[in-house]
Amino acid sequence: MKIIFFLGDYGKNSPERKLAEEAKKLIGKDADVEFYDGSVPVSALPEPDGIWIFTHEEDGRCPSALMDDIRDFFPRLTDVPVIASGIGGKDGAMNAVAEIADFIIEFDGRYMTDSEPLCIPLRTARFDELEPEERMDLFFLVDSFLKYCGMDDSESRKIAFGTVVNNYFRIMKYLSPDGPKPTDVRLCGTVIETDVGPFDCTLSEDAPAELSELRYETETLISDFEIDASEIRSALLEKILREW
Repeated sequence: MKIIFFLGDYGKNSPERKLAEEAKKLIGKDADVEFYDGSVPVSALPEPDGIWIFTHEEDGRCPSALMDDIRDFFPRLTDVPVIASGIGGKDGAMNAVAEIADFIIEFDGRYMTDSEPLCIPLRTARFDELEPEERMDLFFLVDSFLKYCGMDDSESRKIAFGTVVNNYFRIMKYLSPDGPKPTDVRLCGTVIETDVGPFDCTLSEDAPAELSELRYETETLISDFEIDASEIRSALLEKILREW
């Protein structure tokens, strides 16, 4: 599966590039992601399986250069799934995304309308790390979009399951970086009971924010994808035995 990212600003540190990079991380190996960078004419691009547009807002609208690219590219690709996300003042970013959506729909394009558009506010005129709720919103938007592009539901659950196991493993290593390797595990709520002692995944207040976000992400994925503790136990133990 091939996904092309279009950006309103292709600068290395532009807010939309940073948001797009976060989306690319979540997509992982489930699709080949290509950033359009202006090195070839838009008209020469091959037909992808999906297109994701990331934009800032200029006076509450989509940047004119990006809209020019969209006008050049999309009339011949009415069958390709499209989604757009915005960065900036909430109303302005929403207006920019709406302008893109209206154009795609006008040409009978396949704009994804079954999820709320993701618009991230700028914080002190720059893009900071995503808040936990924003990261989860992006995770589920990535999941919905890949399904819209044709990814099977079982693949979607596989991604969530792998993320949960990796998150538990990272939290355990943080809690005991040089500790002995567990050889048996059992999940009891937010505590992982092992033969070398318990790992309390609620974490202390001085834990890095990234770890707290992993815990939040893990709990959300377990709930939304109905992942059973016994599934996690066997996969987590295998990962511990292989990588601890």
